[in-house]
Amino acid sequence: MDSSTTLISGPDLEGPPLEAETVPEAFQRIVRQRPDRLALRNIDGSVALTWRELAARVEKVAAGLAAHGLEHGDALALVLPNSIECHIVDYAAAHIGAVPFAVFNSSPAVQIAHQLRNSDAKIVFTNQEFRQKVLEAVDSQDVTVRRVVVVDGEADERTCHVADIEGSGAAEFDFESAWRSIKPDDLATLIYTSGTTGPPKGAEWSHRGVMCNQRSLAAGLPIPRESLVSFLPLAHAGGRVTVHYMALMHGATITECPDMALLPRALAAAHPDAFFSVPRLWEKLRVAVEGLVEAESDPQLQERMRRVIDRGMRWARACERGSGVSEQDVAKMAAEHQEDLHLLRPLLGRVGLDNVVSAFVGGAPAGRELSLFFRAVGIPMLDAYGSTEASLVLFNQIDNFKTATVGRPLPGVEARVAQDGELLLRSDSTFLGYRKQEDAAREVLEPDGWLHTGDIAAIDEDGFVSIVDRKKEIIINSAGKNMSPATIESAVKDQSSLIDQVVAIGDGRRYVTALITVDPEAAATEAYRLGLEGKAYEEVVASPRMCAEVSEAVQRANETLNRNEQIKDFVLIRSVWSPGGDELTPTGKIRRREVQSKYAEQIKNLYA
Repeated sequence: MDSSTTLISGPDLEGPPLEAETVPEAFQRIVRQRPDRLALRNIDGSVALTWRELAARVEKVAAGLAAHGLEHGDALALVLPNSIECHIVDYAAAHIGAVPFAVFNSSPAVQIAHQLRNSDAKIVFTNQEFRQKVLEAVDSQDVTVRRVVVVDGEADERTCHVADIEGSGAAEFDFESAWRSIKPDDLATLIYTSGTTGPPKGAEWSHRGVMCNQRSLAAGLPIPRESLVSFLPLAHAGGRVTVHYMALMHGATITECPDMALLPRALAAAHPDAFFSVPRLWEKLRVAVEGLVEAESDPQLQERMRRVIDRGMRWARACERGSGVSEQDVAKMAAEHQEDLHLLRPLLGRVGLDNVVSAFVGGAPAGRELSLFFRAVGIPMLDAYGSTEASLVLFNQIDNFKTATVGRPLPGVEARVAQDGELLLRSDSTFLGYRKQEDAAREVLEPDGWLHTGDIAAIDEDGFVSIVDRKKEIIINSAGKNMSPATIESAVKDQSSLIDQVVAIGDGRRYVTALITVDPEAAATEAYRLGLEGKAYEEVVASPRMCAEVSEAVQRANETLNRNEQIKDFVLIRSVWSPGGDELTPTGKIRRREVQSKYAEQIKNLYA
C-alpha cells in the first residue's frame, strides 16, 4: 500500500474511534475519517506523516513482521527513544495481533534480558545507541528473540534494518483480515512495573481495557483534539494512554521528543492542547515560568506579573471544592484575575503551554502548591492517579477539584478503601494479570475484579481520593507512630521550587530526618539572587546561603506537619538524581532501599 491507495471502507469505520473495540480498529477509523491530517512529526517538522501516510507505513511494516514470523499473540519489544519509528512499529505489530511493548532505555542489559525472557519476545527493535546492550541481553540464557532490528545506521551480521522489514512483506499478505481478526480480549500490550519492590512484572493489557479506559477519559475530561507531545516512553503507562492511544481518538498530531532535554523545543514546536506529565517535569516548567517573570526587564510589568500570580493563587484556593468561599466572591475574584491574566500568555507561549486546555499530573505525589500555581497562570491542572495495573482512572476536573487529592473515579470506575486503608479499584480498564506470574496477580486482583493498589488512601464525603502513601513504605518510628513519608516529602517540596527530591528517613528511629536534593535549573536562577553566579552546581548547593534557603523551607514545612512528622535534621546531597539512575526509577519514583543503602553514611551521621 502507498499513500495513493484507496482506504478501506465499511460501515464499522464510519463511527467515532472512541467506539472501536480494538486499537487497530480505532486506528483505521481515524485514518478513514482524517486521512490528510498530520499524524506524526519530529520536532523541526523535517519528517512528517499524515494519517494516510502513516497507515501506508504501518501496513508495510505489519506485512514485513508477518513475513519474518511474528504471529498473533507473539511479543515484540521496543528499546527505542520516542520516535516516529517507535510508533509505526508499535501500531504495525498491533495490527497483526502481536503484543508490542517497550523497555525503558535506561534499563541495563540484565533488566532487558529479564523482560525479553518473561515476555517471550520474538523480535526486538532498537537503535545504534542501545544496540550493544540489547545484543548482550539477547545472548542471555532462555531469551527467545529471533531477530534484532535497528532503525538507524547500518545493519550488520547480528541485525537487520527496519527498511528490510518494511520491504519484505508478501504480496498476498491480507492486512485487513489480520487486523479485523483481533478480538477485544486479545492482549494489546505489556507494561512492566517500575521494579521498586523486586524484578519488574509484566502487566497484561487487553484491547478491551485500552478502549474502555479511553472512553472513561473522554467522558470525564477534555482530551486532545489537535496536538500532543510524545516524550514519556511507551514503557510508561502514561506515555501509552495519553499519547499513543489517545491520539487515535480525535486524530491529534503527535510531535516526537526523543530526549527529555529536547522537551522545551518540542513544547514550543507543538503547543499541545493537552499535556500529561509526572510532577517532576511540571516542577521544572514552574521554575521556567518563574524564571521568565524574574527575567522581565520592565520592573513595572514584572511587578504586575507577580501580582497576577499571587491573585491567581488566592482565586485557585477559593474555587476548589470545600473552600468555604461563596460563589459570588469566587466569581468576583475570577473576574479580577482574568483582567490581567493576558499578561502571562506570552510567557506561556515561550514554553509552549499557551494552548493547553487540560493539564494532567500524576505518576507520583504532586504538591498542593504545584496545581494551584498552574491554575493561577491560566493552565487548568488536573491531579490524577493511575498505575501499571489500573491504567489512569482517578482525576480532578477543571470545574470540580480539590488540591492535595487525585480526584474522583472516572465514569465506569469504582473506588473504595479496605479496612487496612488500602485503595481498591474496579473497572474494565484493569489489567488482566502478570505475565507468567499468576500467583502474583492473585495477590492483587480479586476474582470479582477489585484491584489492590498497594496505596494507602482516604475518600472524603464528596468522593475525592487522597493518596496517603505506599502501603509498604509507611514509616513507623521507635515510639510506634505511623507516618507517611510522601506527606512529609510533599510538605517540604511545596515550600520552594528550589527543592528537587526529598527522602524522609525515620523508620525505627526516634525522629525524622531527610535527604534533600536541589533542582539544577532553579539553583542556577537562585545563584544570581544569592550572589553565587558562575559557581558550579556543587559549590552552589554547598554554600551556606543555599543551605539556609533550604533550611527555611524545611522549617515552613514543619509548621504544617504533626510534631512526630517534623524533620529534625537534613543533609543536602550535592548531586542531581536522574530518572533511571541509582536513586530514581525510570518513571521518577524513589528507590528507597537503594537510597538508604547508598547514603547510609550520611543517614548515620544525621542520627549521630
